[in-house]
Amino acid sequence: MGDKIYKLSECISHCGLHNLPDGLEKQFDLYEEGLQREIIDKNFLNNCFQRFNVPEVKIKQMEAALREIEEDSILCYFTKFLIWDMCLAKKRFEDNDYNNLVPTCLHNYKDYYPFILLLACVKPSMEMLQDRGVPLMYYEEIPYTPMKKQFEKWILQEDITVSDFPWDINFYTCTIFLMDRFYFIPCKLEEELSVYRNRINNRVVALQYANNEIRRDGQFNGTNEIYDDRGKFLTQWDEDDQSIQANAINPMGYIEQTPVVLQKSDWKLTLTKGDILLAFHIPEGPGYTPQRVRNSMELALDFYATYFSELNIKGFWSESWLYDSRLSLIMEYEKSNIVKVQSQFYRYPIKTSDRMLLERVFGDKEVDLAKVIATSSLQKAIIGYMKTGARFNTLSMFVLKEDVAKIGDCPYITERDIEKFKMVVDNDMS
Repeated sequence: MGDKIYKLSECISHCGLHNLPDGLEKQFDLYEEGLQREIIDKNFLNNCFQRFNVPEVKIKQMEAALREIEEDSILCYFTKFLIWDMCLAKKRFEDNDYNNLVPTCLHNYKDYYPFILLLACVKPSMEMLQDRGVPLMYYEEIPYTPMKKQFEKWILQEDITVSDFPWDINFYTCTIFLMDRFYFIPCKLEEELSVYRNRINNRVVALQYANNEIRRDGQFNGTNEIYDDRGKFLTQWDEDDQSIQANAINPMGYIEQTPVVLQKSDWKLTLTKGDILLAFHIPEGPGYTPQRVRNSMELALDFYATYFSELNIKGFWSESWLYDSRLSLIMEYEKSNIVKVQSQFYRYPIKTSDRMLLERVFGDKEVDLAKVIATSSLQKAIIGYMKTGARFNTLSMFVLKEDVAKIGDCPYITERDIEKFKMVVDNDMS
């Protein structure tokens, strides 16, 4: 690549941006500035103004913010690089770890910068999808989902700050796709586990890697800041040419204390850390059923096989309060879509807390349940369960692509798994 107008260190120092993603040096070396002078295509921006009925006074503010950026030669250059990299990062299917970026070199319009970055990603991202041959119907409206809320907040509340930049960037870069009921975006398995399938009966077993400290209830020690000093155990992994001895992850979402032995001749590795999955995201609204989950996943597999065939997608991944197996203790399977859907997944523990559940169900992750007046059966059941001293926590899940057609028939969980879960779930760790 040719010599850069500015060095990366010079850009970072001048702009005052210090929460940039790791590994940016490699991408900066690959970057070549294009011929465009504008940060955001003016026609696209004007169309946004018209679409959301932006008042003239607000339009002038945005135009002034853009001028302040473009008149600073170093900031303008680095901003174009950031836009280029943000658009490519998800196309490379790498975690970009971008958060709100507020340059200290800006004097009058610092708060505008994150929103401007996001808006600037839309047109080049759409062009990349067009070049790939992805039909417009799959992404035409995607960026306008968060954009509508952002413009309304700016117009009605005089607040242009971006509240969830890492999430919104998926929409502005058109890298998240809605398939029937659910959103999907590629990701990599980050957890310390490997998954095997039996060559004879197709049974699936996930094994936890070694040296993880686990409570006697099968959750990571420290989950919900609860520690089990007396009953904790350490996971193990002993492997040779013939077999693996390790702690199995029960598909109900906990790690079993007694290790299992898998003979390699009988088991095939199907998923391991670093493999590519489709992250499964759940928008609000009706239709949270096993049938819609299966249909959405089948559509997603077809879509990525057609337009992103270079990706070796192994299945699906997600984490949510909705997957907590304890919910099955307070809700009836036949009456609860939450329990019906979670039962279709292979769930596994992560070191989290019940804060997501409290925020989603009660609107406040710090809520004092003693002061809550429950208005739904779910709220009443959760409060009653937690009054016993029990706690909830977020779990993760995976679904292997070969098992998507079995969703609705609980492809991973047996009655024995449920019985074992009930025996360990509320172990007293005091």
